[in-house]
Amino acid sequence: MSEPAVRVTNVSKHFRVPLDRSSTLKYRVTHLRSASRYRDLLAVNDVSFNVGAGEFLGITGPNGCGKSTLLKILSRIYSPDSGRVRLAGRVAPFLELGVGFNPELSARENIFLGGAVLGMTRKELATRVDSILEFAELEEFADQKVKNFSSGMAVRLAFTVAIQADADVLLMDEVLAVGDARFQEKCFDVFSDYKRHGRTIILVSHDLSALNLYCDRVLLLQKGHLVADGPAADVTAQYRRIVGAMSEADDHEHDPDDAMVAENRWGTREVEITAVRLLDDNGNQHTSFATGGGLTVAIDYAVHSDVDDFVVGLAFKRSDGINISGPNTRTADSHVRASGPGTRGTISYAIPHLGLLGAKYDITAAIYDGFLNHAYDHIEDVMSFRVVDEKGRLGMVDLDGTWEQTVDGQSRAYGRAG
Repeated sequence: MSEPAVRVTNVSKHFRVPLDRSSTLKYRVTHLRSASRYRDLLAVNDVSFNVGAGEFLGITGPNGCGKSTLLKILSRIYSPDSGRVRLAGRVAPFLELGVGFNPELSARENIFLGGAVLGMTRKELATRVDSILEFAELEEFADQKVKNFSSGMAVRLAFTVAIQADADVLLMDEVLAVGDARFQEKCFDVFSDYKRHGRTIILVSHDLSALNLYCDRVLLLQKGHLVADGPAADVTAQYRRIVGAMSEADDHEHDPDDAMVAENRWGTREVEITAVRLLDDNGNQHTSFATGGGLTVAIDYAVHSDVDDFVVGLAFKRSDGINISGPNTRTADSHVRASGPGTRGTISYAIPHLGLLGAKYDITAAIYDGFLNHAYDHIEDVMSFRVVDEKGRLGMVDLDGTWEQTVDGQSRAYGRAG
């Protein structure tokens, strides 16, 4: 079995974060006691993993989880407080593209300057200038000053120079967050070629689609801990569940009942909505749900006057205002009877398999008379909920279709589209 290209063993790193803003000498002199107050931040906590030669490893996690700190430890910018790091071969860290560039120089001159920072000779660079400019799509701007470039042009040049390094291990921190999709595709073609030649790539990114598409394996960090290490699809799905749980926790900090007395409510209240609850398959209240799982909207009501049959309706819309659906009891041929003043009840709308894809959604709840002319109680955007799609599919809804392949007259079904 070959030796790992990267070996990280029980690595930890902490920082002292000042609690006071001591940016000036005057402040430090006049606040001697407060200027010495700090809190300890454990950015990376006892992390261990190996990366094989030629492996494409992704690292992801919420902001502040320690991703960039870990990458800087691998780059030898930071030294770990404890643990060991071993990297086999030459390492090229792409943490900040364009380091060493001079905006007053032309693209051609900066190729030689940036290449020198990477340890390349002028003779080596001279043979690559034309191919670098071609890959960066800057042939027409070779002799223009970089300060006149757009941000996309500058990034293309910086990245193309950076990948000239003859390294065994490439470390990248969100370097593909800018640039158009076509250029990103070209970059990943380069990475695929690196893999074929046995080079190791470690990419820190929030782009879960890119991690799924290109990475052999993904690490998931949370609060400095390594909480998952496995196939890209499995780990990114776990990350989406974590994000959904974090969003739900944030939602609980804001009482959904606040909407019950908000300005976006109207009606005469002969029948009043007393609560709106979102329930999972087990009847537990949540504000985060999974695509394909169950969701039930329970509307609690109280009848205050002698009214006839009434209609209960809902409206679902995405947070950007796009209307998704507006079911109500009338179109479902369900007659809701008031049963006289003082009656309390619950009307539930159950979705056994939620087809919505990942996004935030708003719900409007309303009760009208049987002809939908008179509003008893109408609450616009009474609640919000999030949908987490573990597969990270694009679009608005899962169409629940199936794929089928036919070869030489023989058909093979692949199940749901997913």
